[in-house]
Amino acid sequence: MSERTYKKINIEPFYVGSANATFSGDGSLMATAVSEDVVVINRLTNQIVHSIQGDGTDVTTVRLSPDGQKLAIVSLSQQLKLFDINKGEFYKSYKFSAAAYISACDRTSSLFAFGLTDGSVVVWDIEGSFITHNFKGHGSTISALSFHGDFNSKDWKVSSGDIMGTVKVWDLVKRKCIFTSKEHSAAVRGVNFDKSGELFVSGGRDNLLMLYNAKTWKEIKSIPLETTIESAGFVKINGANYIYTGGEGCVLYIWDFKSESLFAKTEKPLETTEELTITEVIQLCDVSDKLVMVFSDQTILDIFLSDDLDGTNHILPCTRVMAGNHGTIADLRYVGPSENLLALATNSPSLRVVDIYNKPMDMDICEGHTDLLNMLDSTVDGLWLATASKDNTARLWKYDEESESFTCYAVFEGHASSVTAIGLPRTPITDYPKFLITASEDLTIKKWSVPKPSGSFPIFVKSSDYTRKAHEKMIHAIDISPNNDFLATASHDKTSKIWDLQGGETLHILRGHKRAVYDIAFCHHDRLIVTASGDQTARVWNLEDGSCVRSYEGSSNAVQRVAFLSKNQYIVGAGADGLIKIWEVFTGECVNTLDNHDNRIWALRVKDNGEEFISADSDGAITIWQDCTDEANAEKELAKKVEVEKDQELRNCIREGDWVQAFMLALDLNHPMRLYNVVKECIAKGEDTESTIGSFELEELIGELEDDKILLLFKRIRDWNTNARLFEVAQKVIRVILDRCDLDKLYQIKGIMQYIDAIIPYSERHYSRFDGLVEQSYILDYVSRKMDELST
Repeated sequence: MSERTYKKINIEPFYVGSANATFSGDGSLMATAVSEDVVVINRLTNQIVHSIQGDGTDVTTVRLSPDGQKLAIVSLSQQLKLFDINKGEFYKSYKFSAAAYISACDRTSSLFAFGLTDGSVVVWDIEGSFITHNFKGHGSTISALSFHGDFNSKDWKVSSGDIMGTVKVWDLVKRKCIFTSKEHSAAVRGVNFDKSGELFVSGGRDNLLMLYNAKTWKEIKSIPLETTIESAGFVKINGANYIYTGGEGCVLYIWDFKSESLFAKTEKPLETTEELTITEVIQLCDVSDKLVMVFSDQTILDIFLSDDLDGTNHILPCTRVMAGNHGTIADLRYVGPSENLLALATNSPSLRVVDIYNKPMDMDICEGHTDLLNMLDSTVDGLWLATASKDNTARLWKYDEESESFTCYAVFEGHASSVTAIGLPRTPITDYPKFLITASEDLTIKKWSVPKPSGSFPIFVKSSDYTRKAHEKMIHAIDISPNNDFLATASHDKTSKIWDLQGGETLHILRGHKRAVYDIAFCHHDRLIVTASGDQTARVWNLEDGSCVRSYEGSSNAVQRVAFLSKNQYIVGAGADGLIKIWEVFTGECVNTLDNHDNRIWALRVKDNGEEFISADSDGAITIWQDCTDEANAEKELAKKVEVEKDQELRNCIREGDWVQAFMLALDLNHPMRLYNVVKECIAKGEDTESTIGSFELEELIGELEDDKILLLFKRIRDWNTNARLFEVAQKVIRVILDRCDLDKLYQIKGIMQYIDAIIPYSERHYSRFDGLVEQSYILDYVSRKMDELST
């Protein structure tokens, strides 16, 4: 049995939960919440700058200062924590009187503001780290906040809105409310001043947009809209002021408020079963030609505000799409000319395509389906992709090398229910794939002929070559043999079937699994096929007669996905327990268990004949596994050789009495008993009679050890101290550490207390035993004296 070794590359969600996203003034830095934690991302390099651990409760709001230096984090525990981006550490914490779900920062990076659920607006001085204002007057939860003005100027304000529709403007200099409006009948989600401070706008979930003169506070206009407003503010295009709004419908609108007409908007998404909304629109302080939209599914879009907008060019282009998380990933495929892209079927009707090696946080969205995607398949060249959807249709997509994206080539309509599985030809494609196989909840499989390219796309196909009743229960997966001769289906009825692909006749029924069969895959180099089942096993079957060759066990839950690896010497299986098993085909032995997922693995795909494979779970976490068995074996051989050399050197040092070098070698080799023997021998030799361990030079070395070496030494002391035969040496080394090391520095070593806590009880037991022995020696002395008296 030869163990397989894999190195992993993680692509994890960077935005999960209902907290807002926040950006630096130039948009280069972004901070987002991942449930209870926070990540800071450099959007220029696509790298995570900081991963900040939370306090165990979900983050409710985060706010990054425009200069990108300071980050405020508030969680459900009502705790405010301030983080220094440059130093990478917290520098201040404070507990609010109530939870905060909304925050803001002024453009000079001087003040944070927090809106609390008790109706308070708290203003925080960033440099001084103290509260400057605590405004009370709202009777309900604050739902909108924004600043206007410069630090310490006379025109310095903060505006707020609450969930009952009240809007207030607070003067930070005079420390009082200067304007109150109750025109809204629902939660206010947008309050903002224009750059000059002469206009003020408020928008809410009552579909109402209110415009005020900010000098006189007289109402200029009340504009009813057709959608709820989740964000509103001013934007300048060609020197003129416009109002932007975002909310229901996922469309960003730019309004000419003077004529009360629409000036520009983003493209309206395809209407699907997915209910999305814009949760916020962010205007970057230092960038005038860009707005950032955040959707309710944590998708982030950069919108370019072109200067050539003249009222006729209404569509605003999207320049970047980032996926905060992909939700549950049902299936995935390597696609693109070099298989460098990853196509994802998620809990969204849109097909998502990610450049996993260069821009794993970004994605392209391909719209077409109106309900969730169930399954994907691709051709061997990665240029054709097929999708199966709950909208009862299948679609064929073609890669366009000019636009570097997929466009819909054909739509296949005919199933009476959700399309659950799909398959494309396995032989190289010369022009276009000639057929497509689909399976549906209507318990049938269909073979479709793909039409030749025509003038317009997509081409609608409504009749199939054949339709076959395939199983008694849902069909979970299909696969096509490498030569396109056979078709395999896996079903919830506990069986799998092998079909003649051309004629649609059943050749073999594979019976043996005790529960639903979730996946099936052909072997590319032998006449074998593998299945994965809810009975916690995978099985390999002979294609000649449909007999079971071997069963593979070891999974603690259902095996969801399965495939052949490394020229079919191994099988990889992904389970509902989040573990990935690698089995040797002919021995059935499990040669490795890979653990990097916390939840059920729904998707698994092999690349380069097993040199790499990829897995994804129900939380949207993706792991790329790359085979490094040869490198790992070479490293083991080298490490073994080095260890033998060091071991020999250690023996020589002990023989020559070089205790310092022997001690360091034994510590580096991680040999607990050899380290013990070095110290014991040193004590026995006693070269320095006044030394606790027989050598002042060794004592001095122990006092100068690095933190990691001290930590390892304490681990060894803990182990020795638990043994009554070894504890004496352990106690002497402890004495040296207490005499030679800086105790304040020692106490600060991370992880050392767990060892100290384990050492103390055994030390007390040893000393208690010594005290008992001393007491017993007094009794012996007494008995001895009495015996002497009797003898005389």
